[in-house]
Amino acid sequence: MPQHALLSLCLTVCIASVAAAQETHLHPANGKTTATALPDRAQGGGMKFVDLNGDGYDDLIVSNAREYGVYLFVSKEREKKNLQWFEGWTQVLREGKAGDGNSLPIISDSVTFKDNVMIVGGGKSIPFAELLKVPGPAPRSPQESLAALHVKPGFEAKLVASEPLVNDPVFVDWDTKGLMWVVEMGDYPFAPGEKTTNGETGQGKVSDLQTGRIKILEDTNDDGIYDKATLFLDGLTHPTSLAPWKNGVFVASIPDVFYAEDTDGDGKCDKREAWFSGFTAGNPQHLVNGFAWGLDGWFYGANGDSGGSITAAKTGKNVSMATNDFRFDPRTGEFALEAGRSQYGKWRDDYGNWFGNNNSILGWHYWLPLRYLEQHPDVVVKTMRETLNGEKEVFPVSPPVRRFNWAAATNTLTSGCAPIPYRDTLFGDEVKDVLFICEPANNLVHREVLDYSHTPITSHRHKDDVRSEFIASEDNWFRPTMARMGPDGALYVVDMYRLVLEHPEWIPSEIAKGLELRAGEDKGRIYRIAPKAKATKSIRSLVTKAAAEPVAALASSNGWLRDTAQRLLIEHGVKESVSSLLKLAKSADASVATRIQAIFTAQALGGFSTDETVAMLRQLQPHVRAGALLATGSTAPNILPADESAFLKSQMKQPSNKPIAKLPVITNNNPDRQKVVARYVSEIAKLKADASRGQAVFQKACIACHKVRDLGVEVGPDLGTVISKPDEQLIEAIFDPNRAVEVRNAATQITKKDGSLVAGLLVTETPGNVTLRMPGGVEQVVLRSGIKEMKTLSTSLMLTGLEAVVNPQECADLIAWLRGNVVKKP
Repeated sequence: MPQHALLSLCLTVCIASVAAAQETHLHPANGKTTATALPDRAQGGGMKFVDLNGDGYDDLIVSNAREYGVYLFVSKEREKKNLQWFEGWTQVLREGKAGDGNSLPIISDSVTFKDNVMIVGGGKSIPFAELLKVPGPAPRSPQESLAALHVKPGFEAKLVASEPLVNDPVFVDWDTKGLMWVVEMGDYPFAPGEKTTNGETGQGKVSDLQTGRIKILEDTNDDGIYDKATLFLDGLTHPTSLAPWKNGVFVASIPDVFYAEDTDGDGKCDKREAWFSGFTAGNPQHLVNGFAWGLDGWFYGANGDSGGSITAAKTGKNVSMATNDFRFDPRTGEFALEAGRSQYGKWRDDYGNWFGNNNSILGWHYWLPLRYLEQHPDVVVKTMRETLNGEKEVFPVSPPVRRFNWAAATNTLTSGCAPIPYRDTLFGDEVKDVLFICEPANNLVHREVLDYSHTPITSHRHKDDVRSEFIASEDNWFRPTMARMGPDGALYVVDMYRLVLEHPEWIPSEIAKGLELRAGEDKGRIYRIAPKAKATKSIRSLVTKAAAEPVAALASSNGWLRDTAQRLLIEHGVKESVSSLLKLAKSADASVATRIQAIFTAQALGGFSTDETVAMLRQLQPHVRAGALLATGSTAPNILPADESAFLKSQMKQPSNKPIAKLPVITNNNPDRQKVVARYVSEIAKLKADASRGQAVFQKACIACHKVRDLGVEVGPDLGTVISKPDEQLIEAIFDPNRAVEVRNAATQITKKDGSLVAGLLVTETPGNVTLRMPGGVEQVVLRSGIKEMKTLSTSLMLTGLEAVVNPQECADLIAWLRGNVVKKP
């Protein structure tokens, strides 16, 4: 995962400064002699050479009266993917000032090494295993972490649950008794026996907490603090989410979405049924997740970037997820595809509009439902979603730290997740039409203001958040994975509270070995954010009242209460409520949100025909858009509102058969790509870059497949999302593009029934056709009726052999220009 997160890791990893002096050193284990620069800290004396990790090269330990450090030797052989250091003692495990929390005893001539132990005298010894660890900031107590939260003026944060009540929480919801259900991903990053794809890193069973769990929390005295926990279910594999239904819950836990219920009232699951199976396993930050209640009475979920071939147990049907999200009907077990794909979280506003995102995108508006294209398979569109806001800068208040696989990615959106609209009036106009997005890598919750004035919906920073965030923590362990509105209108922030929140799939194995990958497994916090002046309401009383009077609850300003009221009416088939729902739907005193939900509820109970439902919804335009109108099940040819119909026409232009930009011509290609990479890394390190010449290089070599702001063609990643990576990683990506390929950037190959092949970046998948984008910007539409086979390749579309086009000086100039151009504001 070169860019993310559910969830993303930050931890201090320094790149050692290098002194001019050279150290010639013989490595006794392999007899090799090296002459390399020493870290600056070694100039103060107090150093010892010893092979800490058993690779045959002596590593360096420094500790004197001023400072300390532990440095592994990086040989030429260890210049692997994502290692961010040059040859020498440059891989830093720890360094700092003498006397701080991670310092070492001062090294003198009396220090010796024996049996993988450093003996410093006075009976003190330090195992090599301890020296090989990468120390991070210490965890804080729940109250200390609460004090470290920064919230906007007029708001306050309250700790409503913490360890030992909860551990590793990632998702919460409430049932009709007012109990909070918590999903705990205790098996992050590895379930017992799991390994990374390359097999270099993994774990067996190392802890009793290493399992996925569902807990039920209760506030027994209605003081707003949860004080009782019941373990409903454990033994799960990377559970991501749940949703209440009838007397139980639906749970997403690979490879299934299953229904679980307590039938005897002891709070523990004793009934479990798999409804949908076949979701792809793998990185827990890229797994199936959900669930949001739709106006149509279906649950909606996100693909997670992993997909799968899904079998629906109730219907027996099999559906390939591909690049789509999904929905399912809890009454019938029907499973259907939705426009996608979202990485972690697919959420709805009050008007039937759907939002998703991935780690490096704040949010998308899914403006055209897949159902429309199912009805019109001949329609070819560029995309069914549009980016809300392309901004990527965030403003943390935690100490600046670096990601292991992206050392310079500070103040950059790298782990966006759970884009959830706020649907209540408790926060007043200051939080109106707002989308909250969690960013665990930067220890914050971001606020976007939605702009409904045009199609598609866009967003922008709140006026009070120009250089700040709605919520930010000084605690580097603060890892918010969800910020959702509760039944009382407050914002509940779920904090997994982990030191390492980056999957080892994307951490160099040499670093991963020294990390406490499960640090924080016994911790977790849940916060309530609300205006200071507003009194706390009992969730138990609010929810039980809504359950007792669901029609009246549909008039609530609170979206969670309305959703629950609608769900209960549909669950129990309360058809006698239709007349009351009709009255509410026509009430001029009711909010638009209430009227929309009353209309859909009445339709679900048989009170309205599809045409009648559409006619009533059209009266509520412009709030009602395609998302709501298509959710009625209508197949009317002119179902789209005028502005969305106009936008659709603008997106229906036939793809260009001419390239927007010319591809560079490769005249030779060295098959040893790592040798090319090593040469460019070495030569560029000696050159002085000139950013003024970089744009010409970009236009010559990159513009056909990459964008920088408004310049170029987006086939590969937008370079604004990757340019903060270290030079050596960028050089490797340029000259050895197939070494590490994300699924979403991999090539898709289609074999047509006529035997011809076509390959490109998968841009759009609809029921009738597939659109591939080629280098240069050419887009080719392939009708599904003409496809024999379609598969995702493990290779990139990027050309190999760019050393024939870009020399080391040009590469240095290109990187300098990219860094300056991306950082500058437009």
